[in-house]
Amino acid sequence: MIERTPVARHVPAALARSRARGLGGLAGLAFGLAALGACLSVPEGPAPMCSMSADCDQMNGEVCEQGVCWGNPPPGPFAAVVSPPSTSHDLVPREIPAVSIPDFGWMGDLALEAPLPLNGRIVAFCSTPTMGCDTTTLGATVTVSRHSQFRGGPGFKTIINVEAGADSFAIPVPRTRPGDEPYTVTIVPAGGQTPGTGPAEHVPPLRMQVSVIASAPASQIVLGGMSLPTLTGALTNTLGQGISNYRVVALGRWDPAEAPIEVSSVSFTSATGTYGVILSDQLVGTVELVARPPADTIGPTIHIANIDATKSSQHNVTLPATLGTGTRVVVGPVTGVDHSGTVSKVHGALVSVTGTLVNTSTLISFAVSDQQLTGDDGMVTLNLVDGAGLAGVYRLSIIPPASSSLGAVFDQKLVAGTEQRLPSRVALRGTVVDHAGKPLNNVAITARPSLRFLWTLDAAPQAFVAAIPAATAVTLATGEFVVWVDPNVANVWGNYDLLIEPPATAQAPTYTRSDVDIRRDGTLGLDGAPDSVSLDKIILPDAAYVHGRITGPEGTPIENAELKLYLMSTELSLCSEVAHAPASCPIPAQLQDRNTSDATGTVRLALPR
Repeated sequence: MIERTPVARHVPAALARSRARGLGGLAGLAFGLAALGACLSVPEGPAPMCSMSADCDQMNGEVCEQGVCWGNPPPGPFAAVVSPPSTSHDLVPREIPAVSIPDFGWMGDLALEAPLPLNGRIVAFCSTPTMGCDTTTLGATVTVSRHSQFRGGPGFKTIINVEAGADSFAIPVPRTRPGDEPYTVTIVPAGGQTPGTGPAEHVPPLRMQVSVIASAPASQIVLGGMSLPTLTGALTNTLGQGISNYRVVALGRWDPAEAPIEVSSVSFTSATGTYGVILSDQLVGTVELVARPPADTIGPTIHIANIDATKSSQHNVTLPATLGTGTRVVVGPVTGVDHSGTVSKVHGALVSVTGTLVNTSTLISFAVSDQQLTGDDGMVTLNLVDGAGLAGVYRLSIIPPASSSLGAVFDQKLVAGTEQRLPSRVALRGTVVDHAGKPLNNVAITARPSLRFLWTLDAAPQAFVAAIPAATAVTLATGEFVVWVDPNVANVWGNYDLLIEPPATAQAPTYTRSDVDIRRDGTLGLDGAPDSVSLDKIILPDAAYVHGRITGPEGTPIENAELKLYLMSTELSLCSEVAHAPASCPIPAQLQDRNTSDATGTVRLALPR
């Protein structure tokens, strides 16, 4: 017989704590030993955290079950998303806007829902029904979405492609209950990327709001209409000749809080340069007409802004003579200084050049742009135009390869055929230890621009910063790490969020170090930015273990379902502290942990205290 001794609550972290994804093994081992009566000689495994609740922090509600101290969760408020296994077709995801976690850590049953079908059949509008109409189902992309039911949550979104000629589509969605927001259904007809490839050239997209409260037969969804506004015109060159094969479409919004998207049918200019597009219904504000050249043609993209979306209008455009003709422009070499002080040519940097000629009286602009990756020699060749109208206005931006120690270049004047020296990035240096002070090895560190950084930037630099690949690193055995980030973009100092993800064996929770400010004491470089920023030791919080059971609508346990637990933000002051926060102030809820359920439906999480 083996005599078992209760394990103290504060045994070393390496023995006492287990990451949520390893809790099943720890609990299973404890359960197996108990079942065998502890009468066998067994190999050493992970020590259980407890053998009785007295070994746990009972003062804060923890209880011992199967060798794990459950409970004493951090304060909320929490929300959750429960998703069925990918192989399940009779269940749909569910948002839980408020999750209560008692002191003893048991969240109870988290039930998934049976779906209802959102179905329909897509056809084109027929203006002459008495003469017979083509009722063939149109090919289209159907997107069904709904805002999250808790602040900052991911919301619901699913996308399907409907094949031309299909009888109908049926999309499984959660039932719309009293007080729920209806679903937003956006239908974009297929084709429209090359001439003659689909119904996108004949009918515009459609958006509608749908509540799904019961199963119903597929209804007919009609794209297009008799009274929808049309935008027509012709594109010609300086000699009055038509410009053919330009792709013309309108960008606009159904929701003023959204970014502009395509909201019209697609037209390709004829040999005489003529075009015509049909606008979607129920648009808000104005639309912008955008005409792009064919992929094999070097030419300007034409933008016509501030067009009334509620009535038909004509817009003829003649290209200015000052645009010139297509030419190939060599940029580079792109270089940077490595850690040894050696100047090296940079391979794989993304070089983008854009020039825009604006006619302020007509609100018509002509934009020419191209982007390419540098080769081994640091050089890149771009397709631009050589006219005097753009010669002095081309702007250059460069994004270095992912996790490079070299920095980005934003919105600089283009000087062709000259060296483009990338600045140095700032080294964010730190050490990650667990709550007991032990350095953690193989911890993944990801540095992403914080909302403070992004929302301080105007629209163009904000989009540029968001496109820079996130800097990543892995800690050494000492817990040390270095990630390289851009200190300043468009005269705005950087702030970064560090996502810290320990490996499953580290017995520590995922953690976010928020809003790391680059403007800290450090060795200053020639440009006034610090060469490095040394962070205080990052001590990961202790893990609070919680669990629950994922079931179907009838209470049946569901295996391989996923639970994501979020901490909702209650601090919204940031939106009044920055210049370009969206009006809705969409501060995302912070994911605390995620895991899948076992054969009993049980799902276990480790939350940072």
